[in-house]
Amino acid sequence: MTVVGHVCPFFPDDIVEVTNRRDFLRNGSLAAIAASGLLPRLLRAETLASRIDALPRAGDPKLRELAMRALDAAKAAGATYADVRLTVTRTQTFYYANPPVDGEEIAVGVRALANGAWGFTASPEWTPEEMTRLGQQAAAQAKGNAWPGRPPIELAPNPRVGEGEWHMPVKRDPFAVSIEEKLDYIRSAEAYARTLRNGGASSIISFERQERTFASTDGAFYTQTVYNSLGGPSFFVVSAADPVKPVGAGRGAPFIMPTGAGYEVFEDAKLLDRIPELYEEARQLLLAEPLEAPSRYDVVFDAHAVAAILDGTFGAALELDRALGLEANASGTSYLAPIETILGSNISSPLVTITGDRSMPTGAATVKWDAEGVTPSEFTLIDKGVAVDYATSRDQAPAMAAWYKTRNAAVLSNGCAASEDGMGVPHVQTPNLTLHAGAKDRSFSDLVAGIDDGLAVIGGNVMMDQQQLNGQGLGEMVYRVKKGKLAGTVSSSSYLFRAPDLWKNLVALGGASTADTRGLTVRKGQPRQTTVHSVKAVAAHFKNVPVSVVRNERRRGPGSTITVGEA
Repeated sequence: MTVVGHVCPFFPDDIVEVTNRRDFLRNGSLAAIAASGLLPRLLRAETLASRIDALPRAGDPKLRELAMRALDAAKAAGATYADVRLTVTRTQTFYYANPPVDGEEIAVGVRALANGAWGFTASPEWTPEEMTRLGQQAAAQAKGNAWPGRPPIELAPNPRVGEGEWHMPVKRDPFAVSIEEKLDYIRSAEAYARTLRNGGASSIISFERQERTFASTDGAFYTQTVYNSLGGPSFFVVSAADPVKPVGAGRGAPFIMPTGAGYEVFEDAKLLDRIPELYEEARQLLLAEPLEAPSRYDVVFDAHAVAAILDGTFGAALELDRALGLEANASGTSYLAPIETILGSNISSPLVTITGDRSMPTGAATVKWDAEGVTPSEFTLIDKGVAVDYATSRDQAPAMAAWYKTRNAAVLSNGCAASEDGMGVPHVQTPNLTLHAGAKDRSFSDLVAGIDDGLAVIGGNVMMDQQQLNGQGLGEMVYRVKKGKLAGTVSSSSYLFRAPDLWKNLVALGGASTADTRGLTVRKGQPRQTTVHSVKAVAAHFKNVPVSVVRNERRRGPGSTITVGEA
């Protein structure tokens, strides 16, 4: 449902530069503009709110009754195990300074195990009759999937089965914050950016609240409410040097990414305080010079850039379903396979220790119970460069039995089962990841100081192949480093890497003072499901990184967006 409102262009295009932020906030805030009558009154989503309030909430006895109907039907139809997930997903998205797209969806999914095979059915309808039908069909589907000679599926035990209710601890439920306040936040940032000479901004922010109910024939019954908040403005500067084809450069706000938090993530970001810095960085991009030719460099990456690299290489590659080839025809496989060869072997520099944890405070993938009712806890994926575990679920953990036996460890799931909502079949999700800091508390500047001729990369993203083996990265800000100092911005370049080589060429890690957390969105499975997780990383110095020269155009005309050209 779309909440209808109006947008009014309250600022002309030829505003001169304003340098006093305090004066701007005192005299030009959008709250004052709204009070003056220039900001139209927004129409509320009363109809939508009424519909949502009419739905059973997490913990409502009606949900238990519905869940038990599905489980009883599955068992009566021959299932040896079954689970059911009911979800209510509320979303609200603001595109630029427009009123929000606001909606909600309900879903239910039933999974049944019979004759050693899975069956799964789902529906957007909550009725007793539908629950019975779903339970029966899931069991029948499972029986049909039990092909002769097919190895039977075995579930790892869930040692902490019980009942419980959990609500993600957020300071401000974003759906309790008025639309006017959210629009004021966006429009204040966009208006302030436009007071800077040749500057501007565009914003997209989004909120999600999902209420989840899980029940299984093991006796588990859990309800939990999780949040995800993300988005923010992108700032740009347009050069007037060529009035026919104005060239622009953009800089995103890198500190508001998918986060397991409420509206406080935007308040805590202190966005208006940071606009001048982001504006200046965007202006520097207009002055950036391309590298002379492709070459290999020592490169220092900041924590956000390292998080993207880590996630694209180890994060996805250490999902057990990829390593087992179960995603071969969907999201891809993993270069960290076969698991018998990888486990216990050196796959990176000994400086690298990575843990997974779906209980991380404010983590985008944080839950109390995963999609199989497992309580997650922190576990180690890479220990001083050695692969020691994968992200697992209950039905895949038994593939690790031989390895766990050598470590005197129980065969248990790491709590990494997830789905987009009740309509999606659970799959292994990358958990929240942490790259642990180096022993010495080196700052980003300390790492740069160790380079005579190289590059420093701030933020950006990476693109990986289907095995997560070969990648290409683009930094949002790239600086040339000369004799241990930053020496101007660089454009028209991307870094290339082969994952094992890159991580074995790690020279140094930054200390805890360089740590930062980045939220990431991934799409996996067939049909595709979207999930989120967080990666906490530190700055890092890699040697011998190939850097290529690409055609890189940043242009902005009326109504257009900033684009980066093909390589």
